[in-house]
Amino acid sequence: MNSYDKIADSWHNFRKNTTINKCVQEFCEYLPSGANILDAGCGTGYPIDDYLVKNGYCVTGIDPSEKMLEKAKELRLDNAKFLTSDFLNFDSSSLFDAVIAFDSLWYIPLKSQPEIYKKAENLLKKGGYFMFTHGRTNGEIYGEMFEENFRYAALNLDTVIKLLRENGFETLRIETDYKEITTGTRDLLVFARKVR
Repeated sequence: MNSYDKIADSWHNFRKNTTINKCVQEFCEYLPSGANILDAGCGTGYPIDDYLVKNGYCVTGIDPSEKMLEKAKELRLDNAKFLTSDFLNFDSSSLFDAVIAFDSLWYIPLKSQPEIYKKAENLLKKGGYFMFTHGRTNGEIYGEMFEENFRYAALNLDTVIKLLRENGFETLRIETDYKEITTGTRDLLVFARKVR
């Protein structure tokens, strides 16, 4: 996670000047009052975790980057805790009402991408909700952010839908080329619900 540590300050300075993403607000409309939410790949915690806590939710934020988590902990959010972990290696003694993975799943290596949906199933209560942004084309690409190089991976959309169904999810919203004013365009936005 060295690259993520290196961009922590730049990311923090960028994100602290953005508003909450509309899709996060829309996702919260599904959630019960006081929902216990896992933010997978929480980064610096702002604005998503700040928004969630201020709207009465309990948040567990996980991220492999210690530097990102230092920024998140500086927010001193009530009803929020931040832990060092990547998504696939995270375990919890209690299940969550929701998992949010905003701009984090594409950092998981291609060979491990199918494991995402089983992990989400294992972390959610029956009836729990899963929101994520992702790519929708099978393979890996390389990109640059704040002058650091990153590798991104995704599966094709049909495979993602199949894996969701195989792991007990119904899809509530699938939107390709999702656009919003806050942070631009995403190849894929998904809201899903665990039904078994």
